[in-house]
Amino acid sequence: MTDQTVDGDLRDMIWPMLDNRSVRGRFGLVAALTTASIFVASGAASATPEGGIGSVGTGSLGPGSQGESVLTPQGSTRQVPADFFGLNGARIIAPENAAQWHDPVFRQALGGLGAGLLRVQGGTTSQWIDWRTGLFDEREGSFFIGQNESRQPLLLDDWAQLVRETGTTPVFDLNVLTSTLDEQIEMLRAAQQLGMEVRYVELGNELWDPGKYYEQIYPTGADYAKAMNSWVVALRAQFPGIEIAVSGADDSSAITLVLGERLQQWNDGLYANIIDADAVAIHPYWVPDPIQADIGATVAGGTVAWNAFSEKVLTKVPPSMSVWLSEYNQINLPLGEIPGFPPDLIPGVPQTWAVGLGVASFALGTLTEPRVTMSVIHAALDGQPSERSRAANGNEEIHAVLADGSGGSTEFGRTAINEVLTPIYGRARGGATVQALRADSAPTVNAALLSPLGVSQVPAVVGTTFLGDDPGAFLVNLSDRPIQVTLPSTLPATLRADTLTAPPLSNPAFTPVDTVSSSRTVVTGKMVLAPYSLTELSID
Repeated sequence: MTDQTVDGDLRDMIWPMLDNRSVRGRFGLVAALTTASIFVASGAASATPEGGIGSVGTGSLGPGSQGESVLTPQGSTRQVPADFFGLNGARIIAPENAAQWHDPVFRQALGGLGAGLLRVQGGTTSQWIDWRTGLFDEREGSFFIGQNESRQPLLLDDWAQLVRETGTTPVFDLNVLTSTLDEQIEMLRAAQQLGMEVRYVELGNELWDPGKYYEQIYPTGADYAKAMNSWVVALRAQFPGIEIAVSGADDSSAITLVLGERLQQWNDGLYANIIDADAVAIHPYWVPDPIQADIGATVAGGTVAWNAFSEKVLTKVPPSMSVWLSEYNQINLPLGEIPGFPPDLIPGVPQTWAVGLGVASFALGTLTEPRVTMSVIHAALDGQPSERSRAANGNEEIHAVLADGSGGSTEFGRTAINEVLTPIYGRARGGATVQALRADSAPTVNAALLSPLGVSQVPAVVGTTFLGDDPGAFLVNLSDRPIQVTLPSTLPATLRADTLTAPPLSNPAFTPVDTVSSSRTVVTGKMVLAPYSLTELSID
């Protein structure tokens, strides 16, 4: 099956669906991807490397035996910004979720992650909110018609309290879709008066979105860039020292071709016409094939996605601009979450320990890439879909850092993503010098993904080393076997190893009896990584 055949057939299948229903952004993309999965299943299966989709490859050893690898520093070192990691301020749509953001217990749980950044008013929501009232704009074409009923809005002073109590720096996602430059400057001034630092500003969210209103306001990336140039000048005049990012698109997967030329040409037009922006904000999301994906495909998805993003997106960003990942995560929105589709067509995918390890691997990739200066996970709070959420971008358990209590989950419980990111966030907070590790001769894991589209094989060990006064490392074992690793000579001879592990299909917080196990040992020179584990190495 050739790429041209796949692209043509997918267009024929998916475009009528996109033309006839209110799907948009990454959610429209996922509707396309989920439909496409049925189409590409047989082709992907035939292309799978020996060992089966999602299986652990044999590497240099037989199946099931202990693997071995030598860890070697790779690439240059980079100094990580003190507030590098963050949280996207979502979900705030459904009344039950919006109310939870006012709960002091939630704010305390949110602060427990140790994030350095909080993205104020979230992503898509930010483009449809009146900052003075906290209410959604319900004009024709709005994604949020009917969403204000019974919902307690979040006002600017609520966000100021969240920032203060979580110890984060705000990332202001300015409303460039349904507001004005003057109004958004007034919002930033009001934020300053409430004690919020105006340092990071993002000019909109996913303006490449195929929704008709988006296309009407910004027909192309070039049109968006030309409109934003005056915003950049005005914002710099009002807020000296401000850092400004413009909205780019993740076009790293061939599957995005089905969404048309506007998305495919967005970045070229943006980069050719934007003047004096500090960064581009891009949102990488990866999608394991919902028909074929198993544990291996899920756990390796973050590594596959990071490799594709590095090779196909980062290389095209102008050297004068850094990259803000103001959202990222695995995404598995089923067709049943798209308005108009039967809700039981394809069930939602739970947030398993395997998902958490995939996210951890992606986060470690961002940490060692000098071009990336911000890495923000989506989303702070999430859970099962509701009728209200289905009408406005859906809810997804798979995204949650904190469970929202729906479906029998533990309210504000720590999810798999929370468990793996907390030690990584804590170690990087305040700044650090880091370097990637290459896992030579490691076993491999095979993964079938819809986005980025294809079947890939990646090393089962992902690693990042911390240098300087507080040396150490994070090591992820993506496989179902123990792997003995030889540690790099750049690390101290004796280290404390703190390991987190759980069954790969366990569902912390959403299945309250599922827990993550922790252990501590002392290692010298070599150590054995437990299957499906995250290990932090540090000095005593």
